Amino acid sequence: MKRPLFFGRLLRVVFGIATLASVFLAEVDVLGQIGLGTLGLSFLVGGLIGNPGCEITAIPNLLFRTRAHCV
Repeated sequence: MKRPLFFGRLLRVVFGIATLASVFLAEVDVLGQIGLGTLGLSFLVGGLIGNPGCEITAIPNLLFRTRAHCV
């Protein structure tokens, strides 16, 4: 499986930081904060570890040290 390009990794980190920042800036309910926080964290983790899959698999790949990806 090919590793993602540096630009793609950088964009994921930037989107992760922006999404996490929006949790604090936007006035949303608790459920929205949890959802945005989880999405932002998975973007950030996926970009930092170079996860080639989608954001859903980034955190489990980090925890279980696997390379699962979405189909």
